[in-house]
Amino acid sequence: MIKASVDVKINDKAIKLLLDQVNEKIFDSGEDLANIMKKSITTGSKSGNQYYSNGRRHQASSPGQSPANNTGELVKSISYKKTKNGSETIIDAEYAGYLEYGTSKMRPRPFILPAIQKLKKDLLTLIKKAKISWVSNH
Repeated sequence: MIKASVDVKINDKAIKLLLDQVNEKIFDSGEDLANIMKKSITTGSKSGNQYYSNGRRHQASSPGQSPANNTGELVKSISYKKTKNGSETIIDAEYAGYLEYGTSKMRPRPFILPAIQKLKKDLLTLIKKAKISWVSNH
């Protein structure tokens, strides 16, 4: 007969700290999401077509890349607000959906879903930092 036992040691302070951090992250997620989207649009190299717009050279994004910043209107349209249960991200540019999903004449330039995926990854990383030790006795 084989017997095994497992002792679980939970660090209450670490769990409380983790929960506080996760709660704070959730309440700040609207702002975080807005910032991630803005950064993806305003930074990083774009490899699409080059053309002149308003008397200056513009480097467009390629399909699959986040949109390139040209007039700044898309970035200005991204905001967030605190709510009772957290926060929400708002995108007022009417053409944001066309960029995210593409049209019959343009392939997608996603910036919303990649931002959500990055925020999710950041939250999971925070959760994995919890200090819960499992001690197995055989």
